[in-house]
Amino acid sequence: MSLDLAGATKRYKIRATGTEINALNGISLSLPEGKTLGIVGESGCGKSTLARLIVGLEKPTEGSILWRGQEIADKSHDAFRTRLSKTQLVFQDPYSSLNPRQRIGECIAEVIRVHKLRPDNEISARVEELLTVVGIAPDLQHRYPHQLSGGQRQRVSVARALAAEPDLLVLDEPVSALDVSVRADVMNLLVDLREKFGLTYLFISHDLSMIRHISDLIAVMYLGKIVEYGTWQEVLENPKHPYTRALIEAMPDHTVIGRGNIAKPLTGEVPDPANMPTGCAFHLRCPISQPICSQRIPDLMKLSNSHSVACPEVI
Repeated sequence: MSLDLAGATKRYKIRATGTEINALNGISLSLPEGKTLGIVGESGCGKSTLARLIVGLEKPTEGSILWRGQEIADKSHDAFRTRLSKTQLVFQDPYSSLNPRQRIGECIAEVIRVHKLRPDNEISARVEELLTVVGIAPDLQHRYPHQLSGGQRQRVSVARALAAEPDLLVLDEPVSALDVSVRADVMNLLVDLREKFGLTYLFISHDLSMIRHISDLIAVMYLGKIVEYGTWQEVLENPKHPYTRALIEAMPDHTVIGRGNIAKPLTGEVPDPANMPTGCAFHLRCPISQPICSQRIPDLMKLSNSHSVACPEVI
């Protein structure tokens, strides 16, 4: 059983001009249960749009998104609410995703109550259990979000997601809004929870070090398309796509004394999604671009059973 995307495309219409832009352009992938897929790419590549589609907050313009063989976005089934409770989203900013007027214990209890997961007389004990699991003292359940630290608020967001008893957690930049000092603690918590509850993760980040820490598989996205896919060892230790290589080169190298924060930024500007170049979207910034790259859009091609790349120049 797995999460399966086949040609998932999402287009948005620009009201001022009436034109459409592709936020996602034919995403196809499969994530086995119990594994973690890291999604990495620059801002605006479509990572958060993908997250919203997978949890059913939006519906794909084309293509399908299946969880355990059932279409997530099909609201015609009576089991729609129950099915979507098994896919939960943890947002980037815990302060804006929590109701500032609702005590944290009540925000967790509300999820349990709505999905009818416990009798009323057991909800309070379940709330305390979930808070304990994520490392929050149960006696803090009567506090409001602004009375907690950023790390505590994100732990509450995770507890709220777990309250629905999900099988798949979509984590959209879950630590990027936190202080550096608490990021490692939250990341270790996520790793522990995956093992404890047998969860499947889709982990979205622009930070390759975070992606490497938690992911079994990695998909590299550029302007709505996956350009490289494989195990973290294949993608990060043996990258093939020039964009993947550029992302890795842009990371600060802390292993070399004296280098510290030196990094190589990508040259050139990200194309306007409303005015995409012909052919490969990356060819204007690509160091190995050939004339054919401006004429055709490459598909993912297999290098091995688990490793695929959308660049014929490296095959």
